[in-house]
Amino acid sequence: IKDTLWSRLKNISERGLVARDGQFYSITNQGIEYASKADPDPKRKVLLRNIAAFNEDQKKALKDRLGKMHPDRFQHLIRDLLEEMGYEDVRVTGASGDRGVDVVATIQFGITTITEVVQVKRYHKTINRPLLDQLRGALPLHKAIRGTLISLGNFSSGCKEFAIFPGAAPIGLIDGDHLLDLLFEHEVSIKKRSAILYEINEDYFDESPDDIKEQNDEEMACESCQPEIPVN
Repeated sequence: IKDTLWSRLKNISERGLVARDGQFYSITNQGIEYASKADPDPKRKVLLRNIAAFNEDQKKALKDRLGKMHPDRFQHLIRDLLEEMGYEDVRVTGASGDRGVDVVATIQFGITTITEVVQVKRYHKTINRPLLDQLRGALPLHKAIRGTLISLGNFSSGCKEFAIFPGAAPIGLIDGDHLLDLLFEHEVSIKKRSAILYEINEDYFDESPDDIKEQNDEEMACESCQPEIPVN
């Protein structure tokens, strides 16, 4: 981040858009003029706002759809998500006696392959600590090192407090909002549509006559340096 920031500051400083005084930077009149032209088209702003609003509505609609899914189908959706996230040997248990474990998978960490168990809760209510303790107690049954609770709802403060506890196996917590973000990021149960947006390249028109003259002079100088080819 520091390298990127320094590169950007150096770039806009060389272009005269900001002035440097020690460790402080201030925008110049040229920079103010450039910033005022950054997004002159109000239609573009409206378009981008509408896209963001549409995507947010789709997230809400998806959360409502997930809440109405059959529990077994919801578990298979989590399986599909884990596979897209790089997990291997992902399987839905679909059996009783697993102490709440719904999905079992493996993941590669460096040179180590570990087993992770997942408990899935489709409802929107708050998850309390007893479910976390239940999942942690089921880890030895699957020779798992860690577990994850996934819910459309939220987690209580006690659940969050004991998810990462010294001496105990870690339990990851993924609430409804985080789950939606993961589904969108890995494009599970949603599809991405692309649209082409054409914009005028303002930098192309920012060239001054002096810049063009300098470029022409360089091209002419380069041509004059070409060796002559003798003709017989």
